[in-house]
Amino acid sequence: MPQPVGHIDLIAVGKVRSQAWLLAQADYEKRLGYYTRFNLVEVKDFVGRGQPDAVAVQKEGELLLKAAEGAGRIILLMPEGKHPTSPGLARYVRQQIEIYGRLAFLIGGPLGFSDQVIAAAHDHLSLSPLTFTHELARVILLEQLYRAFTILNNENYHK
Repeated sequence: MPQPVGHIDLIAVGKVRSQAWLLAQADYEKRLGYYTRFNLVEVKDFVGRGQPDAVAVQKEGELLLKAAEGAGRIILLMPEGKHPTSPGLARYVRQQIEIYGRLAFLIGGPLGFSDQVIAAAHDHLSLSPLTFTHELARVILLEQLYRAFTILNNENYHK
């Protein structure tokens, strides 16, 4: 059994409401705990709550950055980001943990990230050129992080 390495925070705007996505999320959180210290943080979604979109995105950004305090590396999930392969993501995660120790992966709300969050980020990754709901993006990221750790530990995941 490998010793947990590093610390990964997944910080996302909004809550997962679907029971199916909640179950998948919980499963991957548990699996990731075998390899790394993992923390999931949900910040309030302000879009559609009677405020201008710019104000909502700014408030979400402030909460995202506050939740990411202490992370050595802030990594945004956005369509314009790098498109790594699964083995490439595994190498990236290993390298970032070795250098920075604590990583924060941020998933924005429906309007994306504020300029302040983009400026504070150290890197941008994309899960796909396709657009996903924030719930699905969260589960995909969790699955890919789990896959990355199985690759790094030379474990069979596909079987």
